[in-house]
Amino acid sequence: MKTTTLIILIFLLVFFGTQIHSQTVVQNPSAPQPSLRPLIATEQEVKQFFDKYIERYAMKDIDGFLWFFSSKAIQNQVDRLPEIKGIYSNFFNRSQALKYHMEDRKVEIYENAVEVKALYVIEQIMIKSKENKIWRGQGRWVLVKEGGDLKIFSFDYQNEKAP
Repeated sequence: MKTTTLIILIFLLVFFGTQIHSQTVVQNPSAPQPSLRPLIATEQEVKQFFDKYIERYAMKDIDGFLWFFSSKAIQNQVDRLPEIKGIYSNFFNRSQALKYHMEDRKVEIYENAVEVKALYVIEQIMIKSKENKIWRGQGRWVLVKEGGDLKIFSFDYQNEKAP
C-alpha cells in the first residue's frame, strides 16, 4: 500500500512538475513580441507621406497641404484646424519661395499610430523684402489613419530661434 501510494505520488509530482515547468517559461521582455495586429503603415508609406507633405508645403498649396492633417488635428497642443489653416495661409502668402528639409528623421511605427521626430529646416524668401530667412527646430508628428490615408493627428514644433 505504501509502495503504491509512493509510486502514485512520484507520478503526480513528475506529471504536474513537468506541466508547471512547461507553463512557466519566462520570455525575455526585451525580445520583440509578435504583434496581434498589423502595424498602421510601412516605412515606405511614411516616407511617401512626408515627400508629398514637403512638396505641397514648398508649392504653398494651402488646400493640398491641409489635406495631410486630420480633421481632429492639433498643433503645438493648442491650435485646431481653423487656426492651423490661418497660420500656414499667412506664412505662405508672405513667402515668395519656400524650401523644406527634414534631417535626422526617426520613425516609430505602431499598430495605431506613427511617431516621427526630426529636425526641420525651412528656407523662406519673403515677397516684399526679398529677405532670406531660415527657420529650424525640432518637430514631432503623430500620424493616424483616416479613411485609409495617413493624416497628421498632432504636430508639435519649436523654432530654435527667430530668424
